[in-house]
Amino acid sequence: MNKIPNYALYGESPQPAWHESLHVESISKRSGAHDWEISAHRHDGLLQILYLQSGTGEVLLDNAKVRAQAPCVLFIPSQIVHGFSWAGAVEGHVITAVQHPLESITRMLCPTLLPQLLKPQVIAVPHWSPAQDPLLPLCLSLYEEYHNRARDHVACSMSLLLALVIQFMRFSAAGDTSPATANNRRSQQLTSFRELVDLHFRQHRSLNDYADELGVTAATLGRLCQEQLGMTPMTVINARLVLEAKRELAHSSQSVKQIAHSLGFADVGYFSRFFRKHVQSSPREFRSQAQTPTGP
Repeated sequence: MNKIPNYALYGESPQPAWHESLHVESISKRSGAHDWEISAHRHDGLLQILYLQSGTGEVLLDNAKVRAQAPCVLFIPSQIVHGFSWAGAVEGHVITAVQHPLESITRMLCPTLLPQLLKPQVIAVPHWSPAQDPLLPLCLSLYEEYHNRARDHVACSMSLLLALVIQFMRFSAAGDTSPATANNRRSQQLTSFRELVDLHFRQHRSLNDYADELGVTAATLGRLCQEQLGMTPMTVINARLVLEAKRELAHSSQSVKQIAHSLGFADVGYFSRFFRKHVQSSPREFRSQAQTPTGP
């Protein structure tokens, strides 16, 4: 039974959350050591930002493979299954940081940016000269803070990280036009709901349980999801279950029965019917398709 690998950094065992709040290195250091191939894995509580300055490759983000062409920024939130297949040597910077503090600061200072922190993105940026590049000084400053460990380096690093995120999100095609940004309070409630779903989706909690924890009624939670997302709360919960099922089917060798049980389904037959209803294929059909090579 092989689950999706979960690393602090690729190839390294997870450390306690307090062990390290920031890690900065060149993309070539770790990818080069693995022959420019990083297998599918994910990080608990850690986001990654890759500033690709030269080179190209294919990036796995959950169940989608996308092309990354320098110069670009890759933003990979916590729990997103990801991997890299670089087309030879690449150069750039990779920053790994605890996601929750960044979310908390963003919620207070620039809440309209918060929805952007919750989805993986590949963002094209202009071809700057080194003197004009607004991202490079921030990456280098983060590198210095990480390696020198001067007084209050965590606070300084978090400020630099927020500045970096703001800079590259300005180039995101989505910008701040997400419907979830129209009302800050509702946006925060929606974010809290999604965080609770991430914590408890395996337990198949009721809508009333989620509403009670948020301090709202089930009807209010329903209106919030309809207004902000155009879907019901149950659709959000089911989508999270389906996403995790797809991840495990595509990237692990666990049996369908093992995956069903890990997702809180006592009956594998019911899990299969649930999956087919939402994906229009059986778990085995989806696994076969997802694990079939699509090219050289």
